[in-house]
Amino acid sequence: MKVSVVVCTKNSEKTIKRCLLSVKAQDHPIHEIIVVDGNSEDRTLDIVEKIGVDKIFSDEGRGLGYARQLGAKIASGNLVCFIDSDTWSPSWWLREMVKHMENDEELVGIQDIYWSLGFNLTSKLEAYFFNVSTFKVVARGIGPATGIENSLWRRWLFERVKFDPKFRLLEDLDFLYRVNSAGYKTLRVPYIYHIHFPRVSLKESYEQYRYRGYFTQLFLRKHGLKEKNLLVETLIAIPSALRNSLLALFIERSIGSLPVFATSLWKRAAFLSGYCLARLEDHDRLKRKRRSL
Repeated sequence: MKVSVVVCTKNSEKTIKRCLLSVKAQDHPIHEIIVVDGNSEDRTLDIVEKIGVDKIFSDEGRGLGYARQLGAKIASGNLVCFIDSDTWSPSWWLREMVKHMENDEELVGIQDIYWSLGFNLTSKLEAYFFNVSTFKVVARGIGPATGIENSLWRRWLFERVKFDPKFRLLEDLDFLYRVNSAGYKTLRVPYIYHIHFPRVSLKESYEQYRYRGYFTQLFLRKHGLKEKNLLVETLIAIPSALRNSLLALFIERSIGSLPVFATSLWKRAAFLSGYCLARLEDHDRLKRKRRSL
């Protein structure tokens, strides 16, 4: 099976070199490496060109939903491997992923787990929350895929179920909801892993959670799912932050419980601000629609 590796990136000058070198170090043959750039304003493309890949395309700043579908469309291999630009994968990673696809013809996609590694306080805090989530995945064992980051897929799937370009973020949530609802078999295995390097900027991290809130509301609305109760979400903010800070005393003492408590609160605040923004925009859209009738 020929594997096309697709790396979607934007302003990743601090991580893209490590990412691409780990891709090139895989001990399984790679048919092609495709980079889809989101109008990077730093040295990302210079680094990509220096390292050397097979194809470079721009998503014209349209976000991850458009970028991932573009990469899948351009790919010519039987399998499409999505690698996030802020990750590093061990040399055996692709070989083990491909084994699953070769041994199970019904399997359309497989996802690994990730362990996060931070270098300053912001990224260490991010890594803490990511790693707590990963521990939960490991405890559950093998299950259906829940994300697109560092995963492997049969290329024909993207002709039947396409990424929604409206989702600049959480494109994987929407995509996998439709894939799993259609009855396709996917896996997330807890014994294949990659390393993830979280954002080191507090501002970038806040914006990330705000966007997550925005596109979560868009996802729930699109599929007619139950929306979040904003009052409940607000009331549980402090108890949830206290729980996370107490866990930090036992799991990761090096960052302390107070920073974890504060991070829990601003993460939820960022998420809810994005969620409320999307809801307000939807109300305005409905008002304009009624007036036009």
